[in-house]
Amino acid sequence: MFGYNLGTIIIILVIVLLLFGPRRLPELGESIGKAIRSFKKAHDDGPGTLPKEEAKAEPGATAANPQAKTCPKCQKELTQEFAFCPHCGHGLKA
Repeated sequence: MFGYNLGTIIIILVIVLLLFGPRRLPELGESIGKAIRSFKKAHDDGPGTLPKEEAKAEPGATAANPQAKTCPKCQKELTQEFAFCPHCGHGLKA
């Protein structure tokens, strides 16, 4: 399982039990589960969707900044100075 044998997994679980104690393990498991779910949700939503607060700020930012650059390869707008496009990875000239 995961490239580890049963003995290694048991040793890791014993160390985690000693570090966090039996009372904190359910809280730790719950917080790890929430983090994994939020990462999966963010990954499934894709890079095109923005959180509500950023989506509200986006239309005003594009109108206030008419000098916004676009990537020559993917034609997506760049809001900051980048050496590489954060969308496609294309190298940008300064």
